[in-house]
Amino acid sequence: MTVPEAQVDAALRPRVVEVMTEVIARLSERDGPVTEDMDLADELGLSSSMGLELLLEVEERLGVQIDVEKMRTDELRTVGLLATFIAAHCRPA
Repeated sequence: MTVPEAQVDAALRPRVVEVMTEVIARLSERDGPVTEDMDLADELGLSSSMGLELLLEVEERLGVQIDVEKMRTDELRTVGLLATFIAAHCRPA
């Protein structure tokens, strides 16, 4: 399930990436940079509870509500893929 680019909010996506990288760096206690191509579980050690905390903080900081019902975690393994999903599947809170 790749998201068609027409559905992705191109203005929102960079903001999502910025918030996500900040939150992930804090949650994973990572010293180095977090990049879009990094695997959330394998490289960054994000657990399911940390993933939930990440989504909640993205929603709060960006004032959006993410449609998690459409989320398939097996297809959203990297920071960039998740950011694209969020930018395509959210609405103002």
